Amino acid sequence: DGSRSADEMRALEVLGLEADADFTAVKKAWRDKAKEVHPDVKPGDPVAAKAFHAITLAYEVLKQAEERREWRG
Repeated sequence: DGSRSADEMRALEVLGLEADADFTAVKKAWRDKAKEVHPDVKPGDPVAAKAFHAITLAYEVLKQAEERREWRG
């Protein structure tokens, strides 16, 4: 039905995306944000590390949701 779960909505919000964002936009948003806060870019920065963890969790939530949608057809 195309509706998104509360977890998906929170994940989209973390990535700065709207509810109707497709997975291509999700991947791009994750990459853009990861470039800013990746541990290799900001070593030893606990705020950046926490942000990187948050965007990575959000990406995983959305990736799994996308895979479920594809599996269901």
